[in-house]
Amino acid sequence: MSLALSHFLSENKILGTESRKTLLGFWNKNKMLKTKELLLGFKQKDSNLYFVKKGCVRLFVIDKNGEQINMGFGYENSLITCFQTFIEGTPSLISIEAILDTELVAIAKSDLLPLIQSNSEIALWYQSMLESTLTGHIQRQVELLTLKPQERYAVFIKRSGHLINKIPLKYIASYLMMKPETLSRIRAKIS
Repeated sequence: MSLALSHFLSENKILGTESRKTLLGFWNKNKMLKTKELLLGFKQKDSNLYFVKKGCVRLFVIDKNGEQINMGFGYENSLITCFQTFIEGTPSLISIEAILDTELVAIAKSDLLPLIQSNSEIALWYQSMLESTLTGHIQRQVELLTLKPQERYAVFIKRSGHLINKIPLKYIASYLMMKPETLSRIRAKIS
């Protein structure tokens, strides 16, 4: 059992002690990724929900010009999956790659669904997690469409500043939908 996962689940007040213990018992698939190793490739399927114990992964797509565009990050003490393939069972439209050596633990969808159906606290936890993910994605889309580059960077620093010195800035620039040179200029202005 992962102490980090146990702590993560205990932060959510929806889960009582017994429900948390039950849920923890099914997170039993440990996975180690080296930097640049794929957790999930484009058009692959994956029916696991992952908890990042250590390290960092990025979710990305490749545009029509062959450029990789970062959509998000999964870092220590966060959940990660390609929700589209996890929920629909269809081939993934994104890839997930380790940016740093990364240690994950997973729960299979085939284990999680019966827990959701039989335990109302776990069902509420799952619903809460999905709602939080959805609202986060909507917030990010609004920020990309309405904020200037410097404002997007400021929001990123507030929300995920702990990543700045851990991962290559080119990934952060891509995530913020700007060129690395633009991010460098913004960082130089702030310093």
